[in-house]
Amino acid sequence: MNLSEPQGAQLGPLNPGDVVSAALRLYKDRFKTFMQLAVLATLWFVGGIVGMVLAIAILIGVGAAVGGDLGAIVGGLLGTLLGMAPLLYGSAKYYALSSVIGRLSFQALINQPETSIDARRLVAPRLGQFLGLGFLLLLAYMGAYLVSAIAALVAGGGVGFLTAGILSALINETVGAIVGAIFGVVLGLAILLIALIWVASRLFISEVVLAIEPGQDAGGSMSRSWELTETAIWRIQVVFLATFLIQLPILSVTNYIPSILLELLPVGEAVYGIIAVLSLGLSLLGTMVVLPLWQAVKGVLYYDLRSRREGLDLALRQGAEPDADR
Repeated sequence: MNLSEPQGAQLGPLNPGDVVSAALRLYKDRFKTFMQLAVLATLWFVGGIVGMVLAIAILIGVGAAVGGDLGAIVGGLLGTLLGMAPLLYGSAKYYALSSVIGRLSFQALINQPETSIDARRLVAPRLGQFLGLGFLLLLAYMGAYLVSAIAALVAGGGVGFLTAGILSALINETVGAIVGAIFGVVLGLAILLIALIWVASRLFISEVVLAIEPGQDAGGSMSRSWELTETAIWRIQVVFLATFLIQLPILSVTNYIPSILLELLPVGEAVYGIIAVLSLGLSLLGTMVVLPLWQAVKGVLYYDLRSRREGLDLALRQGAEPDADR
């Protein structure tokens, strides 16, 4: 995978291995820029959570001082409502800043590289759309889970009962019940998992679309992602699996091992508190390290999908955007 193409040349459609290799190369070449964006995005998100917690704590304290237990309850409710403002704003900044990494990756591939400042300037006016996109994605995933769970329950239950009935008649009720339950659970879980993977794959590049394509809004970005990924579900899953395996050693050290240690330590002791603080810090560090990789993958995947569906005229379509925004 060679990204050092002559100016004006383009890579064309990529296989899943090339998508991941290109993302890793971009991450390596622009490590400082990508990490700065990841740190800023994470800090904005953490700041939003801290702001919400402070709002709740302050208003609970004020409410308790004025009206006792009832005042504390009212203060907690008001604090939750007011605290949503910093949380939502921090979340929107997180989405916007992280998507800049995907935009920078895409622009590099079409030989129109941007600076981080220029990309952030172009993405900043869409902050409200990023917040709306996060909300719409949440609704989409919740709806997909609900529909998939119902389908899994109906299909798994039906197959389980049918299998149990047949085997009970042929062998005995105990064997029938056990095998039927196993078949039903396995089928139900398979349906649920496949449906969620399918929906997640179709919406995988939504925020990158919003960051790159001029004139897009939250709903349009989801529709565009749905359109581009229509015939690429399995290719996306290969890319997803490869990226997950690459990040696994990092997250094992920063997230999984500290969490296991916390489970083994008795709560309330000083060492538990120390490990908990270190675990939180390592978890944030791990998130910052892997975030640019995922966003670079999304940017390269967006390039690949457009190359396959719309040919190699990407530079012509994108070329007018910076001038239009100046």
